[in-house]
Amino acid sequence: MAPTTKMNRSVDLVRWWATHAILSAVLVLGACSGGEGDDPPPNTPLSIPMALVVNQGDTTMTTVRLDGQSSPVINTLSLGPVQADAIGGVAFSLGEWIFATNTATNQVATIDPIGATAPVLEDFLTENPLDPRIKIGQRPTRIYRDPVDKEVLWTMNDGDPGTGLDTVANCTQGGSVSVLHNSHLGVGGEKPRVTSIVCLSGKGAHFIAFSRPPVTTQELAFVSSQTTGLISILLPVPTAGGDLAWSEFFQKIDLCDSAKETSLGHPTCDGSVTTPNHSLPAGMLWSKATGMIYSHLAGYRSVIEIDPASFTIVRRIDVPQFQRVDITPDGRLLFLVGEDSTSDPAKVIGRFGFVDLTRPTLVLSGIHGVDHVRPAQFRFTPDGHRLYMTQTNATIGLTPQQSGVLLRDKLFVFDATAWPTSFPVLTTVDLPSVGPLGIHALDLWVTGPKGAGSARGVVVTNAPHGENGSVSLIEAVNHTITATIPVGKNPRQVTVYYAGLAASDNQATPTR
Repeated sequence: MAPTTKMNRSVDLVRWWATHAILSAVLVLGACSGGEGDDPPPNTPLSIPMALVVNQGDTTMTTVRLDGQSSPVINTLSLGPVQADAIGGVAFSLGEWIFATNTATNQVATIDPIGATAPVLEDFLTENPLDPRIKIGQRPTRIYRDPVDKEVLWTMNDGDPGTGLDTVANCTQGGSVSVLHNSHLGVGGEKPRVTSIVCLSGKGAHFIAFSRPPVTTQELAFVSSQTTGLISILLPVPTAGGDLAWSEFFQKIDLCDSAKETSLGHPTCDGSVTTPNHSLPAGMLWSKATGMIYSHLAGYRSVIEIDPASFTIVRRIDVPQFQRVDITPDGRLLFLVGEDSTSDPAKVIGRFGFVDLTRPTLVLSGIHGVDHVRPAQFRFTPDGHRLYMTQTNATIGLTPQQSGVLLRDKLFVFDATAWPTSFPVLTTVDLPSVGPLGIHALDLWVTGPKGAGSARGVVVTNAPHGENGSVSLIEAVNHTITATIPVGKNPRQVTVYYAGLAASDNQATPTR
């Protein structure tokens, strides 16, 4: 497609979808009609809600339409040379671009989903054409949409897997983050470009959370480094060209805790942020109910609360039974997920707990169990009423009795309106078998009021180990599978997209 065509796409249709957020969309694979009144015709790109399926075994992305019209597979794009598990993450922007990081080639694929009859791979971003020092760093993994300026994307560049240093960006102390910007909403809108890169003082997997005004006077980025065990604070710096550059603030948050270190058999903290500790930050979260930043320290089995205005740790809580942490969409509850395979040799128990972040003291307010379940991926609806979860089929570490009764290949639907008092299971959906080494990934097709929509459909990938897989489309009212569609090899990621979704703020969480 010529550049002028890409930039002069139908502005009216984009704005229509950003305003209405496809509230009149049909159910997954249900019959629909289109082209009446102000609605766009049913087979124009802007009218098609899509599932973007990453096939990690062949480094491709298959686009599956969710509206039930025409053939379900729109197209399949190559995202780079075939290399197992090369795609780190997928995100999309307010400017209606789709981005996919390639950890093997240090690139970000930029995909135009609405400018043609099928998504088009426009380019592989590596560096800013005007300044080659501004680039995508080494091993870009997770990618996040900026919550304040949603035309901005952030990649976490984890650096060399051995040293933890970003040798592409010549970072001498750790990895890096790259910032991208784009705009599509008007004639002359800008194509994606890399606008900033920041070297970090820490090594290992990086996770990010953002503080937002009015809690802080300007947006700040908090980036954790897992191997080193610290949090870097990134500040915006205006440039002459109008873009924001970002810089690592001299003050950093040392996550080292002497009591935790000695309990793990290590020396006490030496007071230096450059000395690695064993906190292992495994997730960064922001609560709109408290305005605070939260970090899950997997090594210490605890969660800390950070005041983004003072850069200090103000509260903490031990969560020894849980391996994963998130926050409910309203920002009130810390949601804890884990498993218990030691208390009963006859069964493994999925464990779920809650902490009310709005109370003066952080206390576990409820622990619930679901027998024979090893939790894996989960998604909240933006209205906070439902939680959808898959579980792992793996039996490593289980007794023969536990393995024999383990539930496999199921989608669980939980009623979240009763939390934290109870943890009711609404229903389960039987999924196609993927074997003991396969996985099921999921995402939700959400429509409804801005920032508070509910699921119209559920998209679950079926990824047998080392084989071609499929995608199951599930109707969210009766929880029935309406179609199972073959895709590529090892489909381990899926992201639902439609034009206007970023504007409607109705992407299911978590999004990382």
